[in-house]
Amino acid sequence: MNTSVLGPFGSAVILATALSACASPAESPAPDSPAAETSAPTPTPSAVPAKTYSVEDLSAVIGQLQDSQGRKLSVMASSDLAGTLEQTKALLASVAVEPAECQALAAASVVPTVDGAVMAMGQSIDAASGALTALSLTAGLDKTVLGAVADQGPQLEKCANMTMTASGLEIAVSVTLVDGAGTVPDTVAYRTDTKLPDGSAQSLITAQAVQDGVLLTAVASGGPSEADAVSRAGALLDSAASQLK
Repeated sequence: MNTSVLGPFGSAVILATALSACASPAESPAPDSPAAETSAPTPTPSAVPAKTYSVEDLSAVIGQLQDSQGRKLSVMASSDLAGTLEQTKALLASVAVEPAECQALAAASVVPTVDGAVMAMGQSIDAASGALTALSLTAGLDKTVLGAVADQGPQLEKCANMTMTASGLEIAVSVTLVDGAGTVPDTVAYRTDTKLPDGSAQSLITAQAVQDGVLLTAVASGGPSEADAVSRAGALLDSAASQLK
């Protein structure tokens, strides 16, 4: 068992992406009253189709990004990423969560939301400080999922304290919303703390935003402080968003 129920660091990025599917989408506005028969029809502007991104496109964006120390991110190979996703599915399928209403935060049923989409991921590890920083970009997700990213705060607050049971071990998990993660509009950031029965623990900062129809998920752990991790995650979101405009 790793120091976190989320498994390897790469799996945490996949899980963070999947969590966005749990947030309830905003209610659709009530339809307007039918226009009077004498009203002239309002011309409908032509919709601009969203840009379609390939794995290569997303990988190229990540390949241009740097961590806070100026090091380029190491782009994960597609085959490795696919393997990580499969491992995460298996991991989540074996996890039981309390309170029961928070099961969706770890249920395997949320992970297939990524299936059919394209994803690329890169990471940076600072061996000297122990700081880890990573970013995933996911394109082709359902609009409902993308629209729910900015509204996931209430769901995360409701599941602020959970117990996850995996392989007979109970792991305490707490989630705390944090501020100051970059400048991308409607960014949601939170800290996840996991604690094993032996006392070992891990903290992880996750920041998510949507830019040009792409879900951006940055995670950071280690380093000198929480503020530093929040700053690193936010800086990656900002850099990635600027490349997608």
